Amino acid sequence: MVGSGKPMKKTIKYYRENVSKRLMVRQGIFFAIISILAFISIANVIKGKIGINLASGGFLIALAIGLALSRMFKIFWHEEQEKVVSQLDMLGAILLIVYISAELGRKYIFQHWLSGAELNAFGLVILTGLLLGRFLGTAIQIKNILNVRKPK
Repeated sequence: MVGSGKPMKKTIKYYRENVSKRLMVRQGIFFAIISILAFISIANVIKGKIGINLASGGFLIALAIGLALSRMFKIFWHEEQEKVVSQLDMLGAILLIVYISAELGRKYIFQHWLSGAELNAFGLVILTGLLLGRFLGTAIQIKNILNVRKPK
């Protein structure tokens, strides 16, 4: 586990052995996308396309929503595979539909208060917060399962 004093190589190996490849790849993709979006969002604040208060507020609210939306996928220990895996369940499917609808309607919802470059920058900040929340929520679930299971 990260921060436990173990060398990083052992931690990566530990996760590779105990978390499904599909889940690890999904987390890696989320991390890459979040990194790019965060860089662009910070650049938009520095360039003055969006105010720091609006960006911070939108990011924090989206982060909280993203943490809740990390529930879209049921993360659990698979006895036969002896790995942490994920699966989309009925509640997760409903949350996914709501999430996609909100993403598609995001500009329509916020265009009443924002316009132009500020609206686009705000949309990126919201997307960054949502994705980071999902990423962190999933990582927390994985860590909790591994702490309970104490595999290998």
